[in-house]
Amino acid sequence: MTVFEGNTVAAATAAGLKQLKLTRDQVEVEVVAEPKKGFLGIGRQAAQVRLTLKPQAAAPRSTAAPVAKSATSAAASVAPAKSAVSAAAPKSAAARPKKTVTAKSTATPTPKSAQPVVNSTASAAPAAPERTPEQIAARQAANEQAVRDLSAYLLEVVKQLGITADLDVDFGNRYATLNFDTAKQGLLIGKHGRTINALQDLAQVYMNHHGASHVNVVLDVDDYRERREETLERLAESTAREAIATGKQVFLDPMPSFERKLIHAELANNRHVTTFSEGRDPHRAVVVAARK
Repeated sequence: MTVFEGNTVAAATAAGLKQLKLTRDQVEVEVVAEPKKGFLGIGRQAAQVRLTLKPQAAAPRSTAAPVAKSATSAAASVAPAKSAVSAAAPKSAAARPKKTVTAKSTATPTPKSAQPVVNSTASAAPAAPERTPEQIAARQAANEQAVRDLSAYLLEVVKQLGITADLDVDFGNRYATLNFDTAKQGLLIGKHGRTINALQDLAQVYMNHHGASHVNVVLDVDDYRERREETLERLAESTAREAIATGKQVFLDPMPSFERKLIHAELANNRHVTTFSEGRDPHRAVVVAARK
């Protein structure tokens, strides 16, 4: 059969059914190629499916009609016979005493406890089937390939920035830490980490476009993340002291979400101050205020 294309497998299947003038239950769908979004328009590929007519789909559907008709004819022929029998019955039978039979006495009532119980969980959506070892291995291999492609992509980006660097990759099931080794650390980190944070956002978008959105990407340069965390902890404590001393709200510089979380976590157990965030990314900042 002809191969049909579409933005998704469902769209390709619908296009094929429309062209062949068939319904979904009349064909078998074979996925020739899965759709690929590509990255920034590069590597985009449409879904491809092949539709094959099922053997039973060619059988006529009107076979049940004669049966129904014959059953109707049989029922019609039984009706006259039944009336003839009732007509032949002696009239004296009407004078005979009749035994009253109660329908309820012949049927044993079903106790409520024996009635079928509808399980409320039966209507719930079926649980997702567990993945086989082969599927897990294939997913892991796809993630590893995505991380390798990401490494090559990032090295090309920093090369365009005039930075020569190498990458040390630590990769797990749901995380990928890429540590740059370069002599131009300050240029790659940027003021308050803006350059490395922007590259990290770009790296996460890249992984999302390659079907690995569950993999959390962290970019680092010469243990910058660890040193930055220590700096933020000191900043949180000093800001809390300032808020308590002045009784006023203290606004910190805008930070990415993961750095704001560090500030909130550091002051979460401080009974004298409260923290919250204001503004919209990328200008969202932490505010520290004294408790009243």
